[in-house]
Amino acid sequence: MPPPDIEAASSTADPRAPSPAAGDDSDELPEKHQAVLGLFQSEVALPAWVAAVQAWRALEAATGFQAGGKALPTAGRPKAVHWWISRARKTSNIPAGIDGDDDECEDFYAEVTSWWIKVNPAWRKEGVAGVEDWEAHGLKREDGGDLDALPAGLNGLTSMMACLWWWYRIARTPEGQPGWSQLVADLVWILTEKTRAISGKRAASNSSEEPPAKRARTA
Repeated sequence: MPPPDIEAASSTADPRAPSPAAGDDSDELPEKHQAVLGLFQSEVALPAWVAAVQAWRALEAATGFQAGGKALPTAGRPKAVHWWISRARKTSNIPAGIDGDDDECEDFYAEVTSWWIKVNPAWRKEGVAGVEDWEAHGLKREDGGDLDALPAGLNGLTSMMACLWWWYRIARTPEGQPGWSQLVADLVWILTEKTRAISGKRAASNSSEEPPAKRARTA
C-alpha cells in the first residue's frame, strides 16, 4: 500500500497563499539558507508542504546548515535543478522547459519521481522497478535504516525540495496531485528519520561522556 498522504489543506484555506511570517526566525539562518527558506515559504501554503519545509529546516539545523557538501547523484536529475543552482538558488521563477504544455509538465513529474527512486538506497527499492511500482507500493520504510545516500545540505535533499516546490506550482492543483502528495510524504519521512538519527547519536554520545555515578555507601 502506498504511504498515506499528509493532511490536505482545509477547504477554507488558500493553499497558494504565502506562509505567515509571524514567529519566523529565518534571520538566524546563514544567508544562503535564508534565501532558500524564503522561496520555499512562498507560493505554497498547503499543510503537507508546510510540514515538509519544517522538516527540511530541522534537518538543515541538525547538520549545521551545509552550503556545500555531498550532493544527490546527478544521473537522471531534472535539468531544472542545474538551472536553479546556476542562479545561486535565489530565483522564484519556474525553470525554463517545465511550465509549457501539459506534456512538458508530465515529463517533469515523471523525471522527478524517477530521480527520487534512483537516488534512494537499494534497501528501500525492493520490488520497485519503476514509477508504476512506486505509485502502487511506495518505497520501503524501516526505523534505523541506512539513509546516508540521501545527504542534507543545499547540494543534497534541498534539490528535491525545489523540484516539489516547482511541481506544485506548475500543476495548479490546489489540493496537490496524488503523485506530488505521495512524494512529499515520503520526503518528510526521510527528513524526519535523518534528524531523529542525528539527535539519537548526539544523545548517546553525551550519555557516554557523563562521569559514572558514585556508588552510595552502605552501612
